[in-house]
Amino acid sequence: MRRRLRWRRVGAGELETITARLVEWPAPSGGAARHMFALSAIESYGIEPLRIAADDERWALAVVFPGRLVAPCGDPEAIAAAPPPSRRWRLLVGDEAAGDALLSRVGSTAGLIVHDQRFMTVDPDRVPDEAALPDPGLRRAEPDDLDVLARLAVRLHIDDRFGPDPGAVGFRGYRQRLEGSVAQGLVWCVGPPGAPVCKVERSVSSRRWGVQLAGIVVDPEARHEALGRAAVAAAVRAAMVEGGRRRAVSLHVRTDNVRAIAAYEAAGFVDREPWRLAVRT
Repeated sequence: MRRRLRWRRVGAGELETITARLVEWPAPSGGAARHMFALSAIESYGIEPLRIAADDERWALAVVFPGRLVAPCGDPEAIAAAPPPSRRWRLLVGDEAAGDALLSRVGSTAGLIVHDQRFMTVDPDRVPDEAALPDPGLRRAEPDDLDVLARLAVRLHIDDRFGPDPGAVGFRGYRQRLEGSVAQGLVWCVGPPGAPVCKVERSVSSRRWGVQLAGIVVDPEARHEALGRAAVAAAVRAAMVEGGRRRAVSLHVRTDNVRAIAAYEAAGFVDREPWRLAVRT
């Protein structure tokens, strides 16, 4: 009978081996693309958010930001054989097998919402040029945009079934998070200053590992204009200009959001594998 595993903190001397494992991990999208978030977290934070559960046969990694996020990756058997790497998280994100293995250790929890998603990456040969899908005026967001961007984020919160309308407290939380992201240059939008009608964020922006798009939302009154696919295509082209044509660009999207998946495919994305996202409301 296999023994139970424990999560432990990582030593600085292990980073090279951990990075190599993630990059070389067999996955439909490639290990580096699938583990883009974990690799970028290592790049930005080093060993601090990392936890490992391993024995001679099994190996798993979790990126943990207590109170905010946990991202499991690696061997699902190792994840399922260990207690949760953190009991304090609001968002869980990762490939389906790793995510479900961690959720199996969480058990039934009030306020837990689990989403079936698809992980998509860009095929450079499928990205439309500007003549085929013109840039709708995608620009970096500015501080004057924050109130409207926060309202768009609340709209996405409801549309993506993260829970009911979060109210004034939730609005302030989204605005505060977006304020930091805007200051870092990680939020793009379409529309005049102070009145954007579309938002596209980067949850990962790494010259080495690539870009992950997130928080994509269009004001309901502008959705008939195919604005979303044009904005996403412009964001993809910008990422590829920055890092080269073969730069990895990814996103994940709710499986039953057929319209969004079609828009992302029109912008050059290809469906790679099932993904898991869970939210504690």
